[in-house]
Amino acid sequence: MTSRPGPSVESLRLESFGTRHARLLAAARRHGIEPDGMVLPAEGMFTADDGAGIHYLEWPGPADELAMIFLHGGGLHAHTFDVVGNLLRQHARCIALDQRGHGESEWTPGRYGSEHCADDIAAAVDRLGLKRVVVVGHSMGGIGAVEWAARNPPELAGLVIVDVGPELTSSATASINDFITSRPTYAGVEDVESDSLAANLRWGDDGRLGSKYDDSQFHPGATALPMDDEMRALGRRIACPTTILRGERSKVLSDEAAASFAADIDGADWQCISGAGHTIQSSNPRGLADAVLHFLERLR
Repeated sequence: MTSRPGPSVESLRLESFGTRHARLLAAARRHGIEPDGMVLPAEGMFTADDGAGIHYLEWPGPADELAMIFLHGGGLHAHTFDVVGNLLRQHARCIALDQRGHGESEWTPGRYGSEHCADDIAAAVDRLGLKRVVVVGHSMGGIGAVEWAARNPPELAGLVIVDVGPELTSSATASINDFITSRPTYAGVEDVESDSLAANLRWGDDGRLGSKYDDSQFHPGATALPMDDEMRALGRRIACPTTILRGERSKVLSDEAAASFAADIDGADWQCISGAGHTIQSSNPRGLADAVLHFLERLR
């Protein structure tokens, strides 16, 4: 009987420093960004108000009274902002959260949704001693950022909403949700299509690579996310400077939907990021960083 070969050396080194650093440099080069000086972020954990352990990344940079908190979308992870964090780390304190049930953060079945996300942002601000914060929220993370911004916390300096709004294209969101809940597994990294996907995998008890996120939160009724009129009502309560960014190739948010949501938020504007899809931080990190930097200059 022929024995099955074990995992390759590359697969076993999935989370090594060298592998993660190589993924970062490859991502920069793929987008025509000079990789010299690119660094992996520091990592930490804090405890949310309900006891959940939340993992975060922080890119080294000069001390600055202004901090940015980056929030990824559903099924992703904080490392999706690796390149953007490097591009912006000289301009503010850059922090990215693994949302609960994602990445290295704790799984909390039955406790997911925009309210929990907003509570976790508030906990990050408190635990990390942040005084003036710009939140950059993508997709599901953007909805949580809107929820927190609508509370008008005193630390909130600005809001960047990335490719999400009250009205989303249902076919595109259904396709994304179907992929997330399908939970594909892989024998090794050789079978994985992209470096970004590889960064979202860990070894399972069955000896295969599987996704780091808790897919239970994506089943119908498991996660409370305000949409339509409920999200518009939240938008009308936001009082800080706000911009909405839409990916040019996004099939999730249309130009019309972005403009309509901007009109709901006092003083908000919106723009289309060229060469980007729904996940702007991965498809055009330079475009996202430039848009955020322009927003920061307006604040200052």
